[in-house]
Amino acid sequence: MAAAGLLATSSFEALAAPTAPTVHLETDVREQYYDVYGTSADAVFASIQRQGLGGKAGLAASGLTRSELSTSLSTITTDTSCRLVEVRLRAEVVVTLPKHASPGHLDEDTRRQWEAYETLVEFHEYRHVEIEFQGVQELEARLSRETVPSADTSAGACQAFVERAVEEQARVTQRRHEAFHEKESVAVREAQTALLREIDDVDATLSHERDVIERLEADLAAHRAEHAEYAHAVDDLIARYGHELPPPEFARVEEMNRVIEVLAEEMNRLAARLNRRAARYNARLAERGDLEARLSWTR
Repeated sequence: MAAAGLLATSSFEALAAPTAPTVHLETDVREQYYDVYGTSADAVFASIQRQGLGGKAGLAASGLTRSELSTSLSTITTDTSCRLVEVRLRAEVVVTLPKHASPGHLDEDTRRQWEAYETLVEFHEYRHVEIEFQGVQELEARLSRETVPSADTSAGACQAFVERAVEEQARVTQRRHEAFHEKESVAVREAQTALLREIDDVDATLSHERDVIERLEADLAAHRAEHAEYAHAVDDLIARYGHELPPPEFARVEEMNRVIEVLAEEMNRLAARLNRRAARYNARLAERGDLEARLSWTR
């Protein structure tokens, strides 16, 4: 977010030649920081909001670019006329950026998200710096090629001419700042919408995976119950007759043992499928968590 302040001063020197003035431009950028607290996105943004840097949320409220333009004039004046000979422009810009007070207290994921956001804020504010400097450079070019209108050469006309040019350029620059903020806001809304769509897609996949997992768990439970039933029947026969089973019972035990083996193989197969599905589910769940984290930092 940028705000422009204007300061004009005049000095008068006797110079000649009725040409457009010589313009000198000097620029200076200074950074300052404020502390941010919190170990989650919500806490961090609440801390940023308390700074009151801007009325809008997100990047526009996380940093601030302020500029002040001072002008110094050299003119030739008489009682009835004024000619602008030289203009000195000095643009001083102060960029306010966030700095986490305790980055060592952040977990790895939060620190990574914070550092990425911190970089975005810096890029955002330095775009405002570029807009400011574009404006003063355009002002420099305008004053370098224009002269005070001959119909307006009363005393003080030079000062008024420069002040008017400065004010007109300031309005142009302010519109550029506003257009940049609007473009950024649209980009953030589009990024949020895209992330929400991705989360919806992941949720649909998770729902399907849960259904498959529940069916596999039900099948595995049924096989285990059947396996236990046959194993219990075998144990009952052995308990009744010992290991010297009569031929009919021996045949029954042999058949049941074959069924138990088949059931055990099927249980192993189902358990392997269940493990693969659970791994896929957990991976998608982790992906959803990452998307939610990105969404919480997209402001």
